[in-house]
Amino acid sequence: MSDNLTYLPSQILPGDTDLLRNRSFTRWLSRDLRQAAVDFCKNIGLFPIYCEFSPDGLTRYLFWNPPRTTYVEIRSGRTLEQFIAFDQKNAEPDRRLLSLHVSGNHIYSAVWISADQYETAASILAAYGVTPAQRVATE
Repeated sequence: MSDNLTYLPSQILPGDTDLLRNRSFTRWLSRDLRQAAVDFCKNIGLFPIYCEFSPDGLTRYLFWNPPRTTYVEIRSGRTLEQFIAFDQKNAEPDRRLLSLHVSGNHIYSAVWISADQYETAASILAAYGVTPAQRVATE
């Protein structure tokens, strides 16, 4: 499946959303704090819908409180091969690739979500100046 796909990562759009992102995303977290922060937020009903790496390896997240029945899978700090394996697993009709960040070191961070919540989550990303990721079929 992935042999015929190209992935277009999420993009940060220029404009007035820089201040909003800087105030709404988590602080930049070191690797040892990353999993603890995500686990804590998941326990209170918040799930990352976007995560990104800084050039020095820190991570920050944008969290959202989706409806309880929403499927969300978050994988950060993965190689391309690991990302593709997760994408293939999540390519079922009821799951969509929502966001993807690729660091300068080729580290992949992605979020998949239930198809029925994709448009809502994508509109939240848009409010923060972040585009959803795209799978593009290639020939």
